Amino acid sequence: MAKIAIISTMGGYAWGGSEYLWAAMAKEALAEKHEILISVYDWSTTHPLMIELQQQGAKIFPRNRKKPFYRKIIQKLSQSLSFLRFLSVSFSYYPIFESNPDIIYISCGSIYEIIYDFPLLQLLELSSINYVIINQLYIEHLILKNTERILVQKLFAKAAKVIFVSKQNLQIAERQLVHSLPNAMILQNPVNLSDFHLLPFLDQSTVYLASVARLDAAYKGQDILFETLSLPQWQDRNWHCRLYGSGPDQSYLKSLAEYYNIVNRVQFMGHICDVRSIWRENHLLVLPSRAEGTPLALVEAMLCGRPVVVTDVGGNTEWIEEAQTGFIADAPTVKSFSVALEKAWLARSHWQTIGTQAHQMAIAHLDKNPGKSLLRVIDKYL
Repeated sequence: MAKIAIISTMGGYAWGGSEYLWAAMAKEALAEKHEILISVYDWSTTHPLMIELQQQGAKIFPRNRKKPFYRKIIQKLSQSLSFLRFLSVSFSYYPIFESNPDIIYISCGSIYEIIYDFPLLQLLELSSINYVIINQLYIEHLILKNTERILVQKLFAKAAKVIFVSKQNLQIAERQLVHSLPNAMILQNPVNLSDFHLLPFLDQSTVYLASVARLDAAYKGQDILFETLSLPQWQDRNWHCRLYGSGPDQSYLKSLAEYYNIVNRVQFMGHICDVRSIWRENHLLVLPSRAEGTPLALVEAMLCGRPVVVTDVGGNTEWIEEAQTGFIADAPTVKSFSVALEKAWLARSHWQTIGTQAHQMAIAHLDKNPGKSLLRVIDKYL
């Protein structure tokens, strides 16, 4: 039996797509009688998966999301005074490192965010404990400062494994770091589906478009979608767009729908847990993301037998063959997305065939148990 520690650095949201992989791995590890320690921000501890893992024996070490004033002072001082480093690092992550795990799995919601977490970075540098790090969300246009680049190079070089969720993300990382990553590998995230059967195609004259994504336009691009749907060619077409998800930009997007005069054709559905229920009621996924790892919404729509229109970011093109399983916009811009969506609209008589081909491709490409796949990677370093 090994002791496996998990650290999630995601602080922007209580839970996200990046968390499902380590949660699945933890469940597999507990079933194999490993000891699991989990360090997350305190607002994540009430998620149903966290409660389930705790009931199965995982030990949870919550971190305060808001630092008390005295901790901020100590951390600020510690950046210049080496004797205060251990005082600073002890607050958030000390219980994990003091437990002396056999390995630490670090889940980064966004690439490189760990280098801005000074306590964790210091502990990893000073510790002899093996660690595996995964990078989820990727931003292609990001340019690192030289000091940041060196920090990431050192962090990744020391890791037992550096995991990415798409080949494109790995290639972009090597370009941004000006550095090859021989210890890198690709691993899929788990989908929120247990039934992989093809859904019957929706036989309705009104075309229902679905955006399944957090309402965070800077990353998910719903503003691009709304402007595209406001263009003249869409005014007389019989369509309706449903947005599934919650997030900080809901008010902005509702105002934007009014601004573009499409408010009567756009519906905000909130977060829906039952993915298959979404695709029983919609024809086409529209996802004009500006940044991605590999979006679960893409894979889930394909598994349900629905065609997709997405941008060429993250791992999207690793799942889609143009006009065969979906449609790809060259860039996250209104011009590019409009071209891709127009191609999809003109091919709508073939959507059922495209959806079936998308289903077949997704089934062939899918890792049906990525949690176990991740555990097997970790096993090699225990």
